[in-house]
Amino acid sequence: MDKKGIICLVVILLGIILAITGFAAEATRVKRSQVHLDDSGECTYPKSPSHVLGLTSALMLLIAKMILNFSTGCLCCKRRTDQSQKCALIFYIIYWITSILALTLLLNAAAFRAQHSEPTVMNGWEYCSLVGAGLFACGAVLAVVSLIFGILYYLTLNSKGKEDANAPVPNQGDITMAQPQFPLENPDSVNEDAKNKQQFS
Repeated sequence: MDKKGIICLVVILLGIILAITGFAAEATRVKRSQVHLDDSGECTYPKSPSHVLGLTSALMLLIAKMILNFSTGCLCCKRRTDQSQKCALIFYIIYWITSILALTLLLNAAAFRAQHSEPTVMNGWEYCSLVGAGLFACGAVLAVVSLIFGILYYLTLNSKGKEDANAPVPNQGDITMAQPQFPLENPDSVNEDAKNKQQFS
């Protein structure tokens, strides 16, 4: 397997891990029915691994982004055809926008550790703060979409297209090689005549 195949495989594996941990965080997040107000008026939350899973998902996305960015290099330094350059630029923009949105959702949801003991009062009712439903799932989906476009960006920018195969041959200089117009029938006899002339002269 070549270098491009290895990089794509690693990024795909990281994408699978971040998707699993992201959806697991969504499934294990604290629900409204699990939070109670005690006699002292404070919110009590059960333990949940959703925050660790959310952080793991965000970490996998960051690692995958670092691998893609390091392997791809500078977009402006790659000399490609106009169509290939435009496709790579589109993939690059979508890749970065979706990755930023995914990281924002995952980190915000994971940073909320459900330790807000003071309830929120709204319309005379007391509510306990919770992680919004779907934040982990949306972050995981955006992260997967981001890595898909990141792989497309990497392959588009680093693939060898037809223009590379049909590239013009570089100039070899002004040296021209040609066969003599009238080849000598017996070059040995000519050399012997030249030697005899030199001896008599």
